[in-house]
Amino acid sequence: MMRRSLAVSAVLLAGLVLGACAAPSAPAEPSATPETAEAAPESSAPTGEDIQEWVANAEWSFAPDGLLEPLTLSFAEGMASDDLMRTYEIGDGVESDANDDGIPDLAIPVSQTDGNGYLELWYVWLGRDVAGASDDAALADQVTYPIARTTRCGDVVHEVTPTDSGFSIDQTLWMPHTDQDRDCSGGGTGDQIRDITVTMIADTAYPIQVAPIEAWGGVCPRSDWLDGIPDNAVDGRAAPPSSAPSVISVGENVALYELPDAPLLTADGARFFGFQPEELMGDSQEEAGATPVRMHCAFAG
Repeated sequence: MMRRSLAVSAVLLAGLVLGACAAPSAPAEPSATPETAEAAPESSAPTGEDIQEWVANAEWSFAPDGLLEPLTLSFAEGMASDDLMRTYEIGDGVESDANDDGIPDLAIPVSQTDGNGYLELWYVWLGRDVAGASDDAALADQVTYPIARTTRCGDVVHEVTPTDSGFSIDQTLWMPHTDQDRDCSGGGTGDQIRDITVTMIADTAYPIQVAPIEAWGGVCPRSDWLDGIPDNAVDGRAAPPSSAPSVISVGENVALYELPDAPLLTADGARFFGFQPEELMGDSQEEAGATPVRMHCAFAG
């Protein structure tokens, strides 16, 4: 028994000696890890979906006919009403960047129902940079001036689509001279596609038309006059402020048209009128039919 214990001890001792003499093992190589990409900075701009959701519970300006003094409406979940029991509903917006600031903007329809009466206006809401703002800060600012309208037995907006610099409006206008005897269900004959952008002028955002010609970008009513008055002394601009871009120069031959009252646009004393550029004044009857809407809108004074 003693011999066996001594043998085991000898084996254990030999193992310890051998272990002490063995070369130390090399430290393990650290496992390679991929480089950590820098986290992208969190965007401070709202998305189009954010703006759509926010405006559904915001305060809106609504100008009857797109030209008259505006009402102030408070919306809740996309619905509102006024003291005359008219109801209002917000539709789905179209996203673009209308003022070229890199922040999404929306063109949004809002409709008014008044018995059998119906009016839909398209308004642009400009997205805000909300960096550092409180959680309840406004996400967008409404441009006061609607860019298009649909009315019962009148103008019809078929589609609003985004462009590189704003929005394109596909519409049919009710023409006072050619459409007065037409059935409302058949619609008007003033087919038109126009492109608009939004420009800050004198600290106010204005819609500016950039195609088919440069002109006012908001609602442009037709004149009850059949023929315009030739003029080459008017200095016309694209918006009410005197600093707005010029669209008619002194010496340029145009035909001028009187328009219905538009207190939304003339509150500061500007003159609001229709004009037909010289290149469209000499159209033959066939050419005029190919361009049914030849009158656009501008300001002077």
